[in-house]
Amino acid sequence: MSITYRSATLKDAPAVAALHARSWRENYRGAYRDVYLDGPIDEERRAVWTERFAEPPPNQFVVVAEDENGLVGFACVYGGRDAEGSFLDNLHVDPDHHREGIGSGLLAEVVEWCRERYGDQGLHLKVLSPNTGARRFYDRFGGEDRGSTPPDMPWVVEDVEVRQIVWPTLDAVTRRP
Repeated sequence: MSITYRSATLKDAPAVAALHARSWRENYRGAYRDVYLDGPIDEERRAVWTERFAEPPPNQFVVVAEDENGLVGFACVYGGRDAEGSFLDNLHVDPDHHREGIGSGLLAEVVEWCRERYGDQGLHLKVLSPNTGARRFYDRFGGEDRGSTPPDMPWVVEDVEVRQIVWPTLDAVTRRP
């Protein structure tokens, strides 16, 4: 299977939103409230991604991964967002395509984009504690778990933590065996 990576455009908003909702349903059942995952998530994600693509801030980069059948993954980063550096807000791969190297390819695209524009800064993200697959993925790339914060999202269930994953420099984002 051949995967191509490219910058996303407004026409990608519906597919990105659909994959985002599906990924959350697959990975965050029990962490997000069922009423959200089974209810307004599709419309809410469509609104978010339509807005993000319609009026992107200059420090936003969205990359999509595609195979011959369409979208199989995407990532969104905000370069130089804060004192920790660039913020990886999203990285999602179609659940039917996990462990095919697509997430690694998306992360590499994000790091390259950041290196060209914000090369003197690090990279960080947040991940909900129950998403152990994502946490293992970031750990394999050298992400440092800097602890947790309480969630600030109304649809997250109690006792779920938001883990802070940090790479102090872009050179620290390296695949471990």
